[in-house]
Amino acid sequence: MEKYSKWRDSGTGIHPFLQPAGTQTHETAVGSVLSWAKRLVVGPALAAVRMVVLGIAAAAEVAASAVSALLVVPSVRRGWERCTRCVLARLALLAMGFYWIDTKRTSLQRGRRSASKSTAKKDSIATVKSGDVILANHVSYVDVLYLVAKYNPVFVEMDNATMYVRPISLWTALRAPALPTPALLPAGTARPLKHITEEARIKQNGPVVVFPENATTNGRALLQLLPLFEEAGNQDEKSDLHLLALKYPFKVFSPAYSVGSQLGHLFRLCSQLHNSLVVRVLEPDEAPSIKSSALFCDAGDEPVDLDEAVRDKLVQLSRLRMTKLTAMDKRDFLAFYHKRSKGYKPTTI
Repeated sequence: MEKYSKWRDSGTGIHPFLQPAGTQTHETAVGSVLSWAKRLVVGPALAAVRMVVLGIAAAAEVAASAVSALLVVPSVRRGWERCTRCVLARLALLAMGFYWIDTKRTSLQRGRRSASKSTAKKDSIATVKSGDVILANHVSYVDVLYLVAKYNPVFVEMDNATMYVRPISLWTALRAPALPTPALLPAGTARPLKHITEEARIKQNGPVVVFPENATTNGRALLQLLPLFEEAGNQDEKSDLHLLALKYPFKVFSPAYSVGSQLGHLFRLCSQLHNSLVVRVLEPDEAPSIKSSALFCDAGDEPVDLDEAVRDKLVQLSRLRMTKLTAMDKRDFLAFYHKRSKGYKPTTI
């Protein structure tokens, strides 16, 4: 769309913010009638049932959080939260049509065989510890549910100037893709990532998830990653880095969410009989290591630029092209989009 051409990446020609369109196929008359029936009758009816299930899951999460507040023993409270959240997140994914998620550990080295899916299922959780850092591209609020179901992590958002972070709740993480990315976080709320990982390790709160793009895309390309590790305070040598690439194959409607009504997107997502999510996890021994950075590497060894290494690995792992656009371009795009959307008043953080 020409009115949004300002946000088309000049180098790749990709527009990473507009909702992707489905593939056009030629159908017979009977096929066309069945397709319309599915979209206008079966789909909405299915979505209505699924939305009720999601509402129940949301209410159950609120109730579980209330119970958690009453538990005084930290280990019991953490176990309760981990169990209830993982179960409810998986229930939500099932209700949204993600019956099976294609998760596989992947090697980027030529000639090396990747781990099987069964091995990945057993090992991917075991190798991710509390206080580790998960770095992934951000495509949809569904990303958050998958990560909760798999790891029950701590989510953070980044300050675009200082590169410091602040923890956010599950509900904020789910809602964040629909809101403009804050240019700056409120003074005093952002802390070095190392403080968050150390706290997560001591309290066994799970790994820490960072979306280095700091905004969602439509899954067609990557935004410029923020230089997270340029700030020495974000480097915790006890934390291992884990890289994930998330993709949503689709034919009619994409689970990727970048712009528009989040509730409307969720309803259309639930209208589909099934949805697909593909997750590729980089082999742990191929992920960049904080210990190899200039801050911690041994004398005589050549230090690794962590931000550059993360960027290169994520591009290869996701097989997506890197654009020159940033989270601040997404913020400007949303402001323009909302201004043109009659009667729409975006909520800000």
